[in-house]
Amino acid sequence: MGTKENIEYIKQELSNEEKLLESVIKLEKFYKKYKKVLIGAFLILALFAVGYMGYEWKKERDLQASNQAFEKLLINPEDKEALQTLKSTNPKLYKLYLYHKAMQSKDAKLFERLASSDDPILSDLAKYHLAVIRKERKALEKYAMQQEALLKEMALLDDGYMLIKDGQIGRARSDLTTVPKESPAYPYALLLKHYGAKVGK
Repeated sequence: MGTKENIEYIKQELSNEEKLLESVIKLEKFYKKYKKVLIGAFLILALFAVGYMGYEWKKERDLQASNQAFEKLLINPEDKEALQTLKSTNPKLYKLYLYHKAMQSKDAKLFERLASSDDPILSDLAKYHLAVIRKERKALEKYAMQQEALLKEMALLDDGYMLIKDGQIGRARSDLTTVPKESPAYPYALLLKHYGAKVGK
């Protein structure tokens, strides 16, 4: 390499170092200017990450505690501590357990409580079972009239059966005719209509 080439090389290296130094100075100025903002953003990000991990840990812990409490209640329904744990750690599973308990014991008061629940599915099911347990035809009719009722056809069957028992065969057959053919309850509606015809003779 000649002297001229060496000088050009050194100039280029100095220019590169100068640009690097200039970038470092700009970065340092930027950091000094926005130091508080950058530290604040970092702290917020760190707090968010810690909070999220803490939330996920608590959620997992509550899920395990509620599952254990649910298992204990299935073995021993009188376990008050498990019931309280389930209620505080998993309100949805707690309501489902109450529904299970109401189904087993046919407890009208418990169904009444669930009927006013904020869970639309449990509330719907509880209203149906409450009307069946109390043998309230008007409540069954009202339930069956609801477009979104989950057990609409079952309510029609129960109502039809009660009408047959009360000797109102014509009305029972008329109501049972409203059970759609594609419904799983349709064969039972046909049986009840046939039963009603035999009773009516």
